[in-house]
Amino acid sequence: MLTDLDTTTLMIAALAIGAAGFFTGLAMDGVMQEDGFGVVGNMAILVAGALIGVHFGSTVRLPIDAMAADAVRGVTGGFVCLTLLALIKNMLGRFGF
Repeated sequence: MLTDLDTTTLMIAALAIGAAGFFTGLAMDGVMQEDGFGVVGNMAILVAGALIGVHFGSTVRLPIDAMAADAVRGVTGGFVCLTLLALIKNMLGRFGF
């Protein structure tokens, strides 16, 4: 999907994803507090997880159009990545690492 975009569209998409990631990271920092990774850390994890979700989720065929399917894959990938890393951080904290 990303290879089909021209430079302007790719830059606008990166800006929109970064802004959405920042505001979601800010909200998640308020929810998770000390269990989270800070605003910028949450943002980086959400954006990286979204890119991973779009990249590896292309094998799953959803019965909706391509752009909506990529949005679902991105949101799911971001939150799954944040959840897994928060669980790992919490488990390592409980065992004293």
